[in-house]
Amino acid sequence: MFIESVIVSGPELADAAVFFEKGANVVQGGSNTGKSYIVQCIKFALGATKPPKTIKESRGYTTVKVKFVHDDGRFFTIVRELTASSKPNFYDEESKVQTLGVKHNPRNMSSVSNQFLNRLGLNGKLLLKGTTSLSNASFTLRDFEKVFLMDETRIVADYSPLGTGQNNEGPKEKSILKLLLTGMDDAGVKQAKKELASKGALKHRFNAVEEIIKQLYPGNDTAECLELQKLSSFADQVALRLKQAEDELQGAFHSSEDLFTQKANQIAELEVVEGKIAEDKVLLSRFDMLGQKYESDRQRLQGIEQAAGLLDDSDSVLCPTCGNHFDSESCTTDVDDIKKGVSFELDRISKNIHELAEAQGSLTAAIESNSTSAESTKTSIAVLEKLITSELQSSVLAVSDLKELASCLKHDHSVLNRLVTDKAKLKEELKRLGVLLLEEQNTYTPESFEESAKPLVKEIQDILQRWSFPNYSPVEFDFGARDITIGGSARGNFGKGYRAIASSAFALGLMNLLKLSGRHPGFVVLDSPLTTYKEGDPEPEEGDEEVAADVIYAFYQDIADNFKDSQVIVFENKEPDMALIPHMNYQHFTKSKKIGRYGFFPLRG
Repeated sequence: MFIESVIVSGPELADAAVFFEKGANVVQGGSNTGKSYIVQCIKFALGATKPPKTIKESRGYTTVKVKFVHDDGRFFTIVRELTASSKPNFYDEESKVQTLGVKHNPRNMSSVSNQFLNRLGLNGKLLLKGTTSLSNASFTLRDFEKVFLMDETRIVADYSPLGTGQNNEGPKEKSILKLLLTGMDDAGVKQAKKELASKGALKHRFNAVEEIIKQLYPGNDTAECLELQKLSSFADQVALRLKQAEDELQGAFHSSEDLFTQKANQIAELEVVEGKIAEDKVLLSRFDMLGQKYESDRQRLQGIEQAAGLLDDSDSVLCPTCGNHFDSESCTTDVDDIKKGVSFELDRISKNIHELAEAQGSLTAAIESNSTSAESTKTSIAVLEKLITSELQSSVLAVSDLKELASCLKHDHSVLNRLVTDKAKLKEELKRLGVLLLEEQNTYTPESFEESAKPLVKEIQDILQRWSFPNYSPVEFDFGARDITIGGSARGNFGKGYRAIASSAFALGLMNLLKLSGRHPGFVVLDSPLTTYKEGDPEPEEGDEEVAADVIYAFYQDIADNFKDSQVIVFENKEPDMALIPHMNYQHFTKSKKIGRYGFFPLRG
């Protein structure tokens, strides 16, 4: 893969564009010609959160487009608005567009990072961040970008080319290098992390179970088991005694069978007598009502009799029927006949009243006799009940008491048995957890890759030798610093100029080694690898010695001769030798309005 073009466009503005080829590409020019802006555009297209720094020439430009071409001719283009909140649009060779995020997501392909790393077989890889905490992180394009896209800040940095200089990045930087060199990530740390968390959970559960036993089951195990045995034995004895008592009660019932029969007969007789008394009382009540009627009729007839006598004695009284005098020939009413009729009826009613009184007296006598008989029967029943109670009471009481005792024993035994059982289960769980805690935890130890680093330092040493780097041998890798040493000196101890040269060698040597396995995009971007200070800047600080001229010549010659199957893009102030320019894709930003190309952005009229 290589970068074919970087184009920045804006409405009604001529495009700012730069085009690259495979092999050596050099964009040379002075400060403020837009070289670093191009590097920032590439980074932004690859998902950086900050857009390129605004400069005077970039005003009005709104979009960056970077085209990447595979070795087989396939290509893709990333287009992104030049704002911090924008999302990249990903176009394939068929112009199908997909909007991507800038944040790496290991679970899908929705970001530039996923798309880019997937083409290299590096998506979904896991890095080790902390050896003690076993923390981990996904390998992202931001992690990889550090070693193939070196801006002017990183290229002179005195910390590891794999990181950002943070003190806690050691494990992650080693994990990145191991992944790149071997293709193996640290996915095992995830399982070790789970096991570590599981150990913590086990310890927490062990303490919780231990505290439950202490708080809820403080008793002595032996004493509790002995008490349970005693309760069981006592319950068996009570059950046996209850069976005997129930048998005795059953025998008492059989021996009292005649008394029960007599009582039943007496109750039946009592029910008959009480029924007769009730019937007689109802009949007596009806006789009372009939007597009241007879008395009413008698009083009415007596009144009629008295009225007839008064009519007979008075001449002035008229007949109530015809209105004539009783002695008149026209009055047909005979007072004597009325008297005779009334007298007859009175005799009849008196006779009925007498007969009714006799019947009432007979009923009353019967009720009294039956009531006496009922009371006598009740007394007999009470005597029988007393006899029955005397026969059964002791047996019934014994059975009742033994049943209550058996119930209490069953409850106490159940409670104690549950307590002993639950306590035993908790102690068994505590024992199991203790065994698990004593088991040795599978700690995670990253695999050594020191042997895999030897080809890398060989590549770097060969490059430095071709560049005439002073005291280039031996090149070694310091795993503690995650950086190379050159001739026994740490890269970070060199001045800025030689630090930049060594960083460049590291990036190019890594590309040479990884492109064979397909784990590298195949291009490296170097911003100001040869510049120790810029024209017009203050004098360099101590240790910032300018790179020797022969190293500069050798550097340009080497990237022109030995990286034809890859792509090296160099942005530099220092101009290559005229004899080397025909062997590279060379673009010169003159910073002159009259000669050549002024800079990355076209001059505006």
